[in-house]
Amino acid sequence: MPEAANDAATPGARLAAERERQGLSRADVAQRLHMSVTQVEALEAGDYARLPHGMFLRGFVRNYAKVVGLDGSALLATLAEAGPREARPGIVVASQNIRFDSQPMSSPYVKAGGMAVTAVLMALAGMYWLFFVRPTPPSTVVRKPEVTAPVATAPVPAGPDVAPAEPLPVPGGPITETPLTAPPPATGGAQLPASPSTAAAIPVKAAAPEPAKAPGPGEKVLHFKFRDHSWVEIRDGRGRVLHSQVNQRGSETQVAGRGPFAVVVGNASEVRLAVDSAPFDLEPHTRVAVARVTIP
Repeated sequence: MPEAANDAATPGARLAAERERQGLSRADVAQRLHMSVTQVEALEAGDYARLPHGMFLRGFVRNYAKVVGLDGSALLATLAEAGPREARPGIVVASQNIRFDSQPMSSPYVKAGGMAVTAVLMALAGMYWLFFVRPTPPSTVVRKPEVTAPVATAPVPAGPDVAPAEPLPVPGGPITETPLTAPPPATGGAQLPASPSTAAAIPVKAAAPEPAKAPGPGEKVLHFKFRDHSWVEIRDGRGRVLHSQVNQRGSETQVAGRGPFAVVVGNASEVRLAVDSAPFDLEPHTRVAVARVTIP
């Protein structure tokens, strides 16, 4: 009979009986379990309303059984029968009155949303075409014809030495060409100056280049021959510029002065230099087609 009573007892009662048999107080068990004395008292009395349910309650029973040396599995089985039963929410499956709409676009809200999206996309496409795709018509500029009033010329009385003036051509009228002739020389008086047209018709002989000046005592002569266009600048020992210009292809230049000369030659590969009739090589002094050299 005692064994049957122990089997039917609650887990808390069995734990309390074993605690008392070992001479332990509720405070001792609470200290070992890191629980409060009130919780130990509620478990032993079977007052589960004062304790959390579920995993906390099962862990509480299991740890209490370890403290007093009882089988925790057997106590948990008894707790499942005598302990509080947790109400589990039922699952309600609606098996009736479920509407399956085979045509989702039949809803007026879906239709309205689709039409709104379509309108926005069409507006964006139109703006893109208007600003980025549409060709711009070429601008046309209408120029008004220039109207020039005819210029009246006053007649000039013809004299023995002055040719009669011809009227100026009117825009839009016929153009006639008249040969330019020099006026006849005046007789018995000073000659009139030739007209501009007559002066232009008279050929003028180009002046010959001035011969190079002979070098003075103590001066050196730099002689350049240009196989192609080249810019040359020459300064004497005082810093004065003796020569600075672009020299044409096939030309020659001779400069005389006192050194040292600071010489800069562009397109140096096409220039030949002689100092006092002795050839001077510019290649060792050339960097990127420009030669810079000081000649003493």
